[in-house]
Amino acid sequence: MKRRACIFIDGANFYFVQKDILHQKIDLVKLLNYFRVEFDIYNTFFYLAYREGDEKQENFIKLLAFSGITVVKKPIKQLKDGTYKGDLDVNLTIDALLTKDNYQTAILCTGDGDFERLVWTLRNFGKEIICVSTREATAVELVNACDRYIDLRDLLPLIKLEEKE
Repeated sequence: MKRRACIFIDGANFYFVQKDILHQKIDLVKLLNYFRVEFDIYNTFFYLAYREGDEKQENFIKLLAFSGITVVKKPIKQLKDGTYKGDLDVNLTIDALLTKDNYQTAILCTGDGDFERLVWTLRNFGKEIICVSTREATAVELVNACDRYIDLRDLLPLIKLEEKE
């Protein structure tokens, strides 16, 4: 019998990894299918800060939703200093804790060291935690706290998005 898992994807971190490190888009459905081999997936959450009125992002959100992925989104805000903020780390943390009774394994698709405390908390509840990212984008504290680490580079042949010509 497969263990039950929940996947939590930090959209901003995931985008950065694809664009600036891998230089390759990832097919999220293929990624989910990769994990379905080992796990019964309870749910997949994708956390996204978005620009209101951005048609490309709206299409991406629809694609995720129609693929069975739960999209948690909030609009990007411009701060007084002119920078933009759209952080959803707290949302991901709350969802991971509120749904903890529905899975044995949490798959965190992020390299953000801010999630180290979440990992230790979930481990106190007996959860296995897998970190999925790249070495360049992952805080050593997060890798140290997790039970397993999977480098996206190793999965690229299986999960890369095939561009249509």
